[in-house]
Amino acid sequence: MGADKKPGSIVHLGAGALSGITSCVLLQPFDLVKTRLQQTQMQTHARGIGTIANTVQSIVASSGVRGLWRGTLPSLIRNAPGTSLYFYFLNHTKHTCLAIERRLSNDTTRTRLSPTSNMIIGASSRAVAGFLLMPGTILKVQFESSLYKHAGIAGAVQNIWHTSGVRGFFVGAVPTAIRDAPYAGLYLLLYEAIKHQERTIAKQRNVLIPETAVTMVAGVAAGLAASYITQPFDMVKTRMQLRPREYTSVAQSFAKIYNEETIRGFFRGISLRVLRKGVQASLVFTLYEWVLRSTGSREESSPTKLRA
Repeated sequence: MGADKKPGSIVHLGAGALSGITSCVLLQPFDLVKTRLQQTQMQTHARGIGTIANTVQSIVASSGVRGLWRGTLPSLIRNAPGTSLYFYFLNHTKHTCLAIERRLSNDTTRTRLSPTSNMIIGASSRAVAGFLLMPGTILKVQFESSLYKHAGIAGAVQNIWHTSGVRGFFVGAVPTAIRDAPYAGLYLLLYEAIKHQERTIAKQRNVLIPETAVTMVAGVAAGLAASYITQPFDMVKTRMQLRPREYTSVAQSFAKIYNEETIRGFFRGISLRVLRKGVQASLVFTLYEWVLRSTGSREESSPTKLRA
């Protein structure tokens, strides 16, 4: 176990940044359309695939195909360092939890984290990274929305500062944390459980499954499930960040959306978010683990356990 060379913090930061940039650029249109759908109240006559298609057509008609990638720069500003920091915290928290579990169980050979530890390190790492990058999240959402016409990053920063001060860069921090922490915790729990099950079945049936296939399947499945469960908080976050004068707090936002749009209002844009999150999570973790394996470390090819 100790013979393998462990990648340092720079490798984890670099692997996280690479996976974050790649997924951000490829999947930006999903985020853009989701934000446009969530920025306004749901209309009873407009729903489902038809609404998504109409939104895409409207964006392309007014801004061309390039318009689907509006907000990519602020997304990169938020997601590249955000993903990088997430995996950095994930790696360091993993070793702390593993050391604690070894001590509590009096088992120094233990290599797998418990499901509880997976949830804790996933949730805490995402919450910390998300809070630190909250200003980037605000810029990202406003650039994606048609409610704001920022000419550039500098202009957007000045406008937010003059309008709301420092607080303006952290609007929606609470629902974002409530969304991201449970999402990351659930995702990591499901991701590791599915990977372990895949490897167990493959071993029982004496079938060789490429590691990339294992991580991609686990990533998609875990991302889909965790996204659906945390969707209401994503809606509240978006409304608070785009229309702060109407949606002033988490409780008030939940009540307003429910009273005006019923329970269905919380799931506006759900298909886009679920699809994007599933693909993104699979892509991010697959790239991240591939980079770690490419550095020569088999031991830490998984961000949450040393080996299956």
